[in-house]
Amino acid sequence: MQKFVIALLLPVFLACSGQGDLRDTGRLSVLVSVVPQKYFVEKIAGDLVELTVLIPPGASPTTYEISPSDMRRVNMADVWFTIGLQREVTWIPEFSSLNDHLQMVSTIDDVARLPIGRYGIPDEHTERGSHDDAHDHSGVDPHVWLSPELVSIQARAICTNLIELDPVNSGIYSENLTLFLEEIHDLQIRIHQSIDPFQGESFMVFHPAWGYFADEFSLIQVPIEIAGSEPSPSELAQLIDYGKNSSIKVVFVSPQFSEISAETIAGELDAGVIFIDPLALNWAENLASVAEQIASAME
Repeated sequence: MQKFVIALLLPVFLACSGQGDLRDTGRLSVLVSVVPQKYFVEKIAGDLVELTVLIPPGASPTTYEISPSDMRRVNMADVWFTIGLQREVTWIPEFSSLNDHLQMVSTIDDVARLPIGRYGIPDEHTERGSHDDAHDHSGVDPHVWLSPELVSIQARAICTNLIELDPVNSGIYSENLTLFLEEIHDLQIRIHQSIDPFQGESFMVFHPAWGYFADEFSLIQVPIEIAGSEPSPSELAQLIDYGKNSSIKVVFVSPQFSEISAETIAGELDAGVIFIDPLALNWAENLASVAEQIASAME
């Protein structure tokens, strides 16, 4: 009878400990922090890995708390591809204590990261305009997945580490990387076709997520929010004045953030508010669509 009871309770125990729905399938168990990384890993690994996104669609990367079910996946994971979020810093010791064989691999060691406050109103006489002043708002810009050129660097890092962990499938990873890099190159051409007629022009966003995108395609990002802070009344007035003088037609908003200030400015400018998602799953199509929307707003 005792053996019979143990046999009945064993599946319950395994489910509670994370073993029940995460049994060894012979595939690597991979963690990524944000949704676009899922796209990158799937392009390189296909179905050779079991993939978990720690911050789900629609959640804010700055505040999201890991769910109990995802903590069970952390406990079983082989590798975590990090991308430089501040939230990751708080998780590293927690994940290390939970899973001592988890490999934590930075995908951005070769990425030149810049201050998030490097963009402001492009007028050195404004309160937020100069780059020296912008550094006072700083912190590192984490949005390295929004530049195709920087994603090509991340893709190579992902491939290199997958090969180290799973050398049997190295040929598949390498071949898929080549195909993905070709896709990135084609995407860059597509974005240039949309954006190049407007090089050097500015677009207004609520949250400064699009700096690396602007850097790569020679645009100027004008953020309403800097380092998590909405504009002061004087800054708001400057933004409205700049928008009127620059004929800003659209204020772009990320769905993860409040659009109240953006709507206030848009109302003053008689401009529209358009949502562009920095965390969309279909990364390539999303960037191409964003480029088209920015170009349309500048026409």
